[in-house]
Amino acid sequence: MLSVMERILLGLVFAGCSSNSARTVDAASSDTPAGSMTLTSPAFAEGEAIPVANTCKGANTSPALAWTGAPRSAQSFAMVLTDLSISMAHWVIYDIPDSATELPAGVENVDAPASVPGARQIVSIHAPIVGYYGPCPPRPPAHTYQFAVYALDTATLPGVSAQSTRPEAIAAIQAHRLDSGTLTGTFTTP
Repeated sequence: MLSVMERILLGLVFAGCSSNSARTVDAASSDTPAGSMTLTSPAFAEGEAIPVANTCKGANTSPALAWTGAPRSAQSFAMVLTDLSISMAHWVIYDIPDSATELPAGVENVDAPASVPGARQIVSIHAPIVGYYGPCPPRPPAHTYQFAVYALDTATLPGVSAQSTRPEAIAAIQAHRLDSGTLTGTFTTP
């Protein structure tokens, strides 16, 4: 089994070899080991189906997400949505202020969303869309998706900008990670 860092490096290698940037393998946060943090959503419970409204077959809006158990030393948070079935990150939002304990539903698809002051987002799995792009498997069977919240030891991720790739942002998140929590759901294209 590959370590998280080995997956990230493998993803970066694949990213350099891909001719289709929308299908770049990220080796994102798949199999993120759960830390002491807890991540929940009023939209779905652990292991349940993700609502259609939060997928490309619906409104494609992010679900509300809340976390508890963050270390007191956390200076910011990041959230990553990964399709574990193909090890590909869909969404990365970072520089979430240390005072936050939740993300609202429907975070705007812009670099600096007003609904999460101070946070930044990068291009989603479906370029040129910035921000959230939900589950969208091409056909059955069901894919498994993981939302992962990270407590970070820095207020702003160094070297990460709107021009960063998802693998670059995830590598920076992993380098500054203090703790994490995950919420996993499934979606099958009707």
